[in-house]
Amino acid sequence: MSQRLLEPLPRPPSKGPECRLEIAALLEKRTHTSGIGWRITVQGHAESPHTRTLQRADTLLRAELTAVREGVRGATRWRGANLELRVPDRRVAGLIEGTGPSRFSRGRAAAERVRPLLAGFASVHVVVDFLPDPDLRSAVAEALDAGLVAAAVREQHRVWAMEQIVARARDVQLERTDAGWIANGRYHVQLEPMRCECPAWTARWAKAPIGARRASRLPCKHLVALARHEGITVPADLAQLARRAPP
Repeated sequence: MSQRLLEPLPRPPSKGPECRLEIAALLEKRTHTSGIGWRITVQGHAESPHTRTLQRADTLLRAELTAVREGVRGATRWRGANLELRVPDRRVAGLIEGTGPSRFSRGRAAAERVRPLLAGFASVHVVVDFLPDPDLRSAVAEALDAGLVAAAVREQHRVWAMEQIVARARDVQLERTDAGWIANGRYHVQLEPMRCECPAWTARWAKAPIGARRASRLPCKHLVALARHEGITVPADLAQLARRAPP
């Protein structure tokens, strides 16, 4: 365990009680499902753990930073307290302090949203603790389990939706030109990298974050038609192509 002092932030003049905030997170990478949680202890009295399920968590680091933000928000009712913030990852501590690696640009942005919430505490210490409270770990695991059940239901829907797209792809007409493949005389389409000009592939997902696209986007019927032409016929394989597609 290591302890770090946060960079100076505006502080209220009075000094309040001792408040400890512990956070924890778990991530299942294949479904991008995460369970996050936090527990607040004030003057030795521990509250019950608070948890959430994230359905589109792209990395464990982002899940942990989300847990920090939610936990600090919950602890703001103790403004003026001396806050000890316990996190399970040195990178999280560094990002909150403003010393995290430059390559974590999205992590830094998430940490910057936390720092104003910390300004209401008399003092803030960040502690890296790799073994959070057992009750908190158990509650986070249950939140992850609930998320995985929901993900399984969503995956079943994806299989059904993929079957419908495959059926509709049978009516797509493909034409080979000097510029590549044209679907139904209108849309340029290619597999490597996967791209189609139709609204179902582009406009529908244009504003969605990359995590949502990776987790939920299915190929359009034009891409499915071309994939089947190239010998890719298993619906699950077609869905995985879409998940690997560039933003």
